Amino acid sequence: MKTYTWTKGEYTVTTDLSKVDLEKAALLMLEDGWSIHDRPVDVTISAFENSVTFICLHGEEPVGCVRLVTDFTTVAYAADMIIKKDHRGKGLSKFVFQCIFEVPVFAKMRRINLQTPDAHGLYAKFGFKPVAHPEEMMERLSSYEEAYQSFYDNRELIKELRER
Repeated sequence: MKTYTWTKGEYTVTTDLSKVDLEKAALLMLEDGWSIHDRPVDVTISAFENSVTFICLHGEEPVGCVRLVTDFTTVAYAADMIIKKDHRGKGLSKFVFQCIFEVPVFAKMRRINLQTPDAHGLYAKFGFKPVAHPEEMMERLSSYEEAYQSFYDNRELIKELRER
């Protein structure tokens, strides 16, 4: 898969996961993330590997990320957006989203969804707004425990699907 890298001052954003300590990035999610609810590190690493993951680095240290789950054509879902607490307030969320929209397939993609408990104003700067027709949106939820167990039960299948 084609990778991208951007630099701004002392920070780098990359989609090249071979340049990232994924365990440290996953631990960042556990330390500072709002949405993962004690997700095991190996589950987060698999999620990184099976998405287009934008990692923000300070030197070699992961200090932020966002994953896009996508078909590369019509839709993407932005998940797991986080900036490490001691690096917040430096414009890094904006930098990461600027990088996302510099990738040609995401620049004018028909729909990119995200979920946030408290950063609506930030995402509005990038064109996000409340769902126009929430009555058309649905979701199917499994408990965290069931979802994580499913990952462990299906690891081989996940590898096979990734290789296709």
